[in-house]
Amino acid sequence: MIIHKHCPVCTSTNIVGDAIDLHRFGPHISRARCKSCGLIFANPMADADDLNKYYNDYYEKDIYQSTDYKNIIKDEILKIGNLTESEIKKAAPYFSIYNDTGKFLDVGCGLGMGLAYASRLGFELYATEYDQGAIDFVKSHFPVNVHKGDLATANFPDNYFDFIHMSHVIEHVLDPVAYFAEMKRILKPGGTLAIGTPDMSSLLYKSYKWLNHLQLKVPRIIDGLEHTYIFPKGLLADLIKQQGLTIKLHYSHTLGEKYSNLIKYKMPIKKKVSRVVQNFFKINQWIVCVK
Repeated sequence: MIIHKHCPVCTSTNIVGDAIDLHRFGPHISRARCKSCGLIFANPMADADDLNKYYNDYYEKDIYQSTDYKNIIKDEILKIGNLTESEIKKAAPYFSIYNDTGKFLDVGCGLGMGLAYASRLGFELYATEYDQGAIDFVKSHFPVNVHKGDLATANFPDNYFDFIHMSHVIEHVLDPVAYFAEMKRILKPGGTLAIGTPDMSSLLYKSYKWLNHLQLKVPRIIDGLEHTYIFPKGLLADLIKQQGLTIKLHYSHTLGEKYSNLIKYKMPIKKKVSRVVQNFFKINQWIVCVK
């Protein structure tokens, strides 16, 4: 485990406790908040070995089994295969500023929703992923070159990719600033970088914390216990600008789950209600920039 006495991003010592959860299973149980830059981060934080073990069978864990996630994604991939270019750009606005094809990298591709859109648009597909089951899944659906492991160990050439996609991965890594720098290095001049991640500045998260503080309670962690960092929108934008990248889009959005799927999930009613509530609020963000 890693104990942080300074903010991992801005190095400030002005950090306070933020949330704790001793009831669910995950690599982290508590979070701190930097009062200087607003970063939320796991503290203590699981180290690289802990996280490697956790993510090796990520899509076999209870949350994904209870939602029948793989079959849901299979259905979505089939639907995406029939979408027009304009329909894809409406469903995934981060594609709207890029009007060409080329080499597409999905960092931490998971079960391949980003790859599905890129494949339909005619990109040459690359990906990184830890989970062997997820790698087998995407290879069975797409002609994709997958590196098993971390982006840092892939050793892609400089200025190699036209589009880099990273959906709900940056909040899981140990060194997000290093990831931003590496993605900039391998992105072509004029290329697009799109990053999706939770938004800690969302109304739901703020309201939940204030309600707990008014009741003199320590807030529980209400998003994934595996999240290492949670970024407010302003901080995420600042970190991107520090890399010399130009922001073209930065927007918030809801969980986006279909209520027909929520009804089918094999989970307790309390968890279903929680996901329905989250689905009403814009708790996630996408930032899209060019080099």
